[in-house]
Amino acid sequence: MKRLVLAVILGSLTSACAAAQAKAPADRPTLDVPAPPPKTIEPTPKPEPSTTPEPVSDLPPASPATPTRPTRPAQRDTTPRPEPKPTETAPVEQPAATPPAPIVPAPQLRTPGTADGAEAAKQVRDMIDKAQKSLLSVDFQRLNKAQQGQYNNAKLMLTQAEEQLKGSNFEIARNNADKAARIAVELGGR
Repeated sequence: MKRLVLAVILGSLTSACAAAQAKAPADRPTLDVPAPPPKTIEPTPKPEPSTTPEPVSDLPPASPATPTRPTRPAQRDTTPRPEPKPTETAPVEQPAATPPAPIVPAPQLRTPGTADGAEAAKQVRDMIDKAQKSLLSVDFQRLNKAQQGQYNNAKLMLTQAEEQLKGSNFEIARNNADKAARIAVELGGR
C-alpha cells in the first residue's frame, strides 16, 4: 500500500515537471544608443565695471556726553563788547507742560488657551491638591517595589509642580500635577 501511494505521488510529480517548460523570451530589437553631443565650452563673460558706490569710511568717534572741564582757566577777552539793542518781540506763550504718559508694563505673553496669572495659579493649585489627596489615599505598605517607585515618582512630580507654580510656569506645573494625579489613580485602583 505504501508503494502504491508513493508511486502515485511520484507519477504526478514527474508529469507536472514534464509538462512545464520555460518559454523563450521574445526577440526584441536592440536599442541604438545615439552618440553623445559634442562639448562646447563657452568663455566666461568679462565682469562689467561695478556701478556700486564706494564704501563710506567709519564715523568719527562720538564726543562724550558730559563736557569736560579744562584743566586751567581760559583767558577772557577783556575788550568791552557793545551791548546789543533789545528788539521788541511779542512774548511767546509757552504751552503748559504736560505730564509724561505713565509707563505701562508690557502684558505678559501667553498662549491663547491659558488664563491670566491668578486664575491659572488657582487651577494648578486645585490640581496639585487633588493629586495629593489621591496619593494620600494609597497605602504605601501594600504596594510592591515597582508600584512604590511609581508612588515616589508621583510625589516628586508634585514637588516639581509646586516649584514650577512658584516660578509662574503654569503649563509645566499643570503637566506635572496631571501626571501625578494619573499615577495616584492607577495606584489607588490596584
